[in-house]
Amino acid sequence: MYKSDNNKKSKEPIILKKSNRKGKRFEIDMGEMSHHFGSDVGKTYIDNRTDKEKDAWIKRHKDDKNWNNKHSGIYYSRHLLWGKHKDLKKNVKELEKKDKVKITIDI
Repeated sequence: MYKSDNNKKSKEPIILKKSNRKGKRFEIDMGEMSHHFGSDVGKTYIDNRTDKEKDAWIKRHKDDKNWNNKHSGIYYSRHLLWGKHKDLKKNVKELEKKDKVKITIDI
């Protein structure tokens, strides 16, 4: 099971891959659990949405129940699809630093 440790990187593999769930774009696979996130038809910040649209998305979702929960789809949408950069790989690197984990991209 995925364990969060603020002092060292998790030993559990975390893999970002395309989702096989209808209507979802990506999946974060943590071994014993996974989280599907992002609409397979929607456009996000990594798809060149504007800063204004990003701000509107954040405003609309910031009060969602699992906004800060690493075991929720909204968490990964927030950090990977609507993160600091318009580049998914750069957002993965930012999240790796933040959560002190290694994320393998298998897309």
